[in-house]
Amino acid sequence: MSDDDHRIVTEIARKVRTAMITSRGADGRLTSRPMTSQRMDFDGTAWFFVSRTADLVADIARDGQVNVGYAGSGSWLSLSGTASVVDDRARKNALWNEFVAAWFPNGPDDPDVVLLKVDADSAEYWNTPGGKPRALFEMAKARVTGNRPDPGDNDTVDL
Repeated sequence: MSDDDHRIVTEIARKVRTAMITSRGADGRLTSRPMTSQRMDFDGTAWFFVSRTADLVADIARDGQVNVGYAGSGSWLSLSGTASVVDDRARKNALWNEFVAAWFPNGPDDPDVVLLKVDADSAEYWNTPGGKPRALFEMAKARVTGNRPDPGDNDTVDL
């Protein structure tokens, strides 16, 4: 991954923060759930807090392949990779914050609180400089000129 790709992928994930994690359920269907990234290490690792008893944890025990989608104002990021459940007291304490405390009021030592680690192996991003106003302008321009809109930067990268 080039330094520029690395910067764009990391920037989108850190800016958007709320992601949809898609996993495969027991019946084989794909299910997406909203989660908030606690940290993005762009060696390709994303961290999330989750309840040990969540359906997502059961899905990952059966099949760790996941997709993590981030969508912001003019920026989109899709990470494909492998998820695992991590119960590491030091890491939970390091990532703990007031937002997480609202979901898990008994603190990071609550036995139900675990971390979801996603090791991404590839990413695809779309980045529209100027955000939503630029995207709307490009769509309007395309209608007038008959040309396709310029969606900005798009690339698929191996992590």
